[in-house]
Amino acid sequence: MTLLLLCRTKEVPENEMRQFTLKGKEILAINQNMKFYCLEARCTHAGAPLAEGEVENGVLQCPWHGSRFKIDTGEVVRGPAKKQLPVYSCTVQDDNLLIEL
Repeated sequence: MTLLLLCRTKEVPENEMRQFTLKGKEILAINQNMKFYCLEARCTHAGAPLAEGEVENGVLQCPWHGSRFKIDTGEVVRGPAKKQLPVYSCTVQDDNLLIEL
């Protein structure tokens, strides 16, 4: 796998999230307390845009039906979603957020 530039770290302010498209994939970048996480940007239940959801204590909540996912593993904490959210390995290098695709 190759590391690809997703964005500059300043594009995702602390305790916020932003959606990006890279190589045809919609990716949600989350900056929680200056630690970055990158996940699939659509809910595995009904395809809701997770960028419109909320993150609290390491858990991302879907804006449509309330499914909740751990941002570090993509694990479903609460349904109706049953399928884990894909998570992308990411790293910060020289103020750039790089991900593995």
